Amino acid sequence: MSAMRIVVVNHVAALGGAERVLMNWLERVDRERYRPEIVLLDEGPMAAQVGALGFNVHVVPSGRIRQPLRFARTVGAIRQVIRNSAAQLVVSWSPKPHFYGGTAAWLERVPAIWWQHGVPSGGLFDKSVSWLPAKAVVCPSSVVSEAQRKVRAARRTFVQPPGIPIAKYEVDCEIRRSIRDSLGLADSTTLFSFIGRLQRWKRTDMVIRSFHDALKGKDARLLIVGGALFGVDTDFEDELKRMVANAGLSGQVHFVGHQSSIEPYLWASDVVVSSSVSEPFGMVVVEAMAAGRIVLAVDGGGPAEIVRNGVNGILYDGSADDLSRWMARIAESPGSYERIGAAAASRAREAYASQVMSERFGEFLEQSLTS
Repeated sequence: MSAMRIVVVNHVAALGGAERVLMNWLERVDRERYRPEIVLLDEGPMAAQVGALGFNVHVVPSGRIRQPLRFARTVGAIRQVIRNSAAQLVVSWSPKPHFYGGTAAWLERVPAIWWQHGVPSGGLFDKSVSWLPAKAVVCPSSVVSEAQRKVRAARRTFVQPPGIPIAKYEVDCEIRRSIRDSLGLADSTTLFSFIGRLQRWKRTDMVIRSFHDALKGKDARLLIVGGALFGVDTDFEDELKRMVANAGLSGQVHFVGHQSSIEPYLWASDVVVSSSVSEPFGMVVVEAMAAGRIVLAVDGGGPAEIVRNGVNGILYDGSADDLSRWMARIAESPGSYERIGAAAASRAREAYASQVMSERFGEFLEQSLTS
């Protein structure tokens, strides 16, 4: 049986959450069964990273959707990739690239699917992309699937949790100590971490307030790993730093900016906080679990489907007060929660390994082609 030929279209070439999902899949994909070619609608480091894995990469800068001539040229270029590769299926890795990839697939009479990585609000953009031809919409969680079906109930959705390379997150004790030493942390100091893009909807400011109320002046630190990506909320990091200074937390809160590899900071951490109330999945939640960290996540969205409260993580009600209470409890007796970290690592291996995703997603691709 010959390999299924797939064209994957994505609109950015920098590693955000959705792009990490794509890279994790490409690293584990069965190349005897699937032959992906990648179209990136922007220039960036991801082109070289995908190329290093041995896949064909086509960079087609698209501009804005509302630029008709550039839209037509971009669709034309994708159509050419579809023809040259004899593609049997087009997979758009987010809603925006489906405007291009879905249109090109429709004109070439090739089936298409697309990923909905965020929780759709049901606005004009969501409605428009949902009316483009597609066999199905892939969603990372049930909460995203339910929201997508409200946009267009007739369109099939398929829930596919992202996978991660589990072995990559196994703790390196030497690196853990090195990072903690660089931050001036004693072995007894409890390190809480926020890891993710610094955008207002992720509520990093609330994490800082909760940390202040629970642990100011105590043997605990807060690590902020992340920065602005894709030109969104570019002033938020400076706002957070002013907030820390005004709260008298400069000696307890550390900003290390955007990191291409977050594993050393996961290993250095004791607790990882997820604070957004509408998180569509929660890659960092799963990555932290794989590293055996204690996860503190909002009881809602994707994390509520991942974490079993009190067993492999802790769910709080989303308020600053409840987060503050949990921070204080854990910092007072971190050893009492070690069993949660061990159970988290076990759960990540069983349900969220890249190989698990690759096999299940591959079966779905084959069903999409034959149905």
